[in-house]
Amino acid sequence: MPGVAARLGVGHSTLYRYVDNREALVRLAVELVAERTVWPSAGPAWRALLTGFADALWGACEAFPGLDEAILTTPGTPRVMVDLLTGYGGALVGAGLTPRDAAVAVDFVADLVFSSSVAMRGLDRRLPDAAGGSSTARERYRRAWARESAGRHPFEAEFTAEETWHGRGWFDDKLDIFLDGLATRIAPDRAASPGPSTEENA
Repeated sequence: MPGVAARLGVGHSTLYRYVDNREALVRLAVELVAERTVWPSAGPAWRALLTGFADALWGACEAFPGLDEAILTTPGTPRVMVDLLTGYGGALVGAGLTPRDAAVAVDFVADLVFSSSVAMRGLDRRLPDAAGGSSTARERYRRAWARESAGRHPFEAEFTAEETWHGRGWFDDKLDIFLDGLATRIAPDRAASPGPSTEENA
């Protein structure tokens, strides 16, 4: 709270005229991010919808460092997100998912984004070593797998690949596996249905 007050150029006590505590301030910040983020429209293509939702969330985490942890640790959902996800849910149900599967799908995608974002950012943290120096968590993981995977199954080589430890890591692969599985739960008689229009879910 003192840090935010200093950035705003006001006294510490001034903030408490607008918010009761730090948690309330974080919720307001999350709400502001939600309002400023460009979200995909709730069209009938369910896979494209969930992929676009994931991309928008990941972009928000990159644009606003700390957003991922704030959302995972601060209870509450901004009204703009409730309205947005209600529209997404309607589109997913229209595409053939049950209401529960639709709800779990959007929640799973969001959880996957936030946990993966926290994990990838955490790879940059530096850890002290026995020699008095330090190395990043990323370097330690890669060294461990490089030692263990020498001459062994190609599976283990995936853990030493450069792209595994940078950018979005395995996030897109994990999302694809989930979406492939979700496709098996689409009602067969609804899979070819055009689904509701964007206007119907607005």
